[in-house]
Amino acid sequence: MSISKIGEGYTYIYNAQTGKLRTKDGEQDDFVDYFNGDLKGEDSDTLNGIDRARKADFDRLINIFGVHYNLFTGSETGEYEITTEQVDAMTAEYSVDGKKIMTRYVGEAYSPDEIKQFLTNSPPFKTRTSKGYDPADNSINLAVGDRFDLGNGSCLVVGDNRVYVEGEENDAANRLMWALNNLIHFADQQMVASWIDKESTPMLLDLLKELGVDTDREFIINGTKCEVRDGRIREVENSHFAPSSVYNAMVKRYEEWLYTPLSERK
Repeated sequence: MSISKIGEGYTYIYNAQTGKLRTKDGEQDDFVDYFNGDLKGEDSDTLNGIDRARKADFDRLINIFGVHYNLFTGSETGEYEITTEQVDAMTAEYSVDGKKIMTRYVGEAYSPDEIKQFLTNSPPFKTRTSKGYDPADNSINLAVGDRFDLGNGSCLVVGDNRVYVEGEENDAANRLMWALNNLIHFADQQMVASWIDKESTPMLLDLLKELGVDTDREFIINGTKCEVRDGRIREVENSHFAPSSVYNAMVKRYEEWLYTPLSERK
């Protein structure tokens, strides 16, 4: 039996009368033996976390859809073809006789240290090297030490861990100060996009446009790809709660867990 991998699909025959699996070609298969109770996971050299998750999903498919939705009815032989694909580390899809029945998503499980990376108030900014607007990729760096003259007797200064107003303070300057503070933390992958106040977003967009950034298309701040969507500044192609760098690190850790053989699990 080959080792189960992310991105690959597998097909089995399930007998609803016996509650057992078999391979289509009748060959021996560790996962089949594991599901049927003839093999313990720790006794196999090939079974890994993907197989453990698949077994749990098969149990859900059979016990929920089979029992409550009469999925496994109508076959004279009692046999049904179940196909599964481990789409990515966080997603698996299941079909019965060619019809998609279930998609399983893994919840985002961040470590305490990962959560601190993007839910800590005012950590030191990461970007320390200022870079003016680059039209080649519509990018800019907003870095510690940058100063932005507001033209009304006040200036925004990027300190070590927050933006502050230098000179005359007023409501508009203070609002932009907090918005820019959150924007830089977001661009440094230290904060979720939703913390950028929607009401202050137009002020940020005006500032970015003054710096040369075309906010009507994708733009890059401090290495983070951004876009304006639904009136908010968002990270491009990131529908997750955490910044992409933190999310990707979590996924990589989970992938390593999936590939760990069951025989090596503690």
